[in-house]
Amino acid sequence: MTTQVVHGVFGPKQVRQLKEVYERARVVEANYPESHIASKAAKRLIEAFEAVIQADGTVLDVQWLSEANPQGNA
Repeated sequence: MTTQVVHGVFGPKQVRQLKEVYERARVVEANYPESHIASKAAKRLIEAFEAVIQADGTVLDVQWLSEANPQGNA
């Protein structure tokens, strides 16, 4: 996710939370074997974050992200 996209939709607190979720997913993926359930879940989460930006640099529809209503803590 690019900073421009995220800052246009979320405030600074939400941006920090999303960045933390992304970074923790990267750590989980790195620390567990590819066949482990946690690694598989982390990989899917990372792919969801990275799917927002296409290879040519254009941004996909991020409206679903702005409609998210997070509950609790990740």
